[in-house]
Amino acid sequence: MTTTPNTRPLRSNADLVRFHLVRTQDITGVSGTGQVAGGVIFPDGTVAMRWNTATSSTAIYDSIDDVEDIHGHDGATIVALIDRRETTDS
Repeated sequence: MTTTPNTRPLRSNADLVRFHLVRTQDITGVSGTGQVAGGVIFPDGTVAMRWNTATSSTAIYDSIDDVEDIHGHDGATIVALIDRRETTDS
């Protein structure tokens, strides 16, 4: 999975960053394709994400990297950022 644009929103004192989870291929046959979920990355890097499926659910993750690891399906899904912000490593 790839996060777009290339600026990675890991941790910042800035505002929240919104994103969509976009699938080009539905590996599991559950979520479909297109914008399958939406979420927000909090300034401390924590992520809240809500699925746009028939049986919706909301999940909390420690980081956007965790979202990518769990839901990326070897490049079949991308994180499309709606907002941009500067990033820091601390």
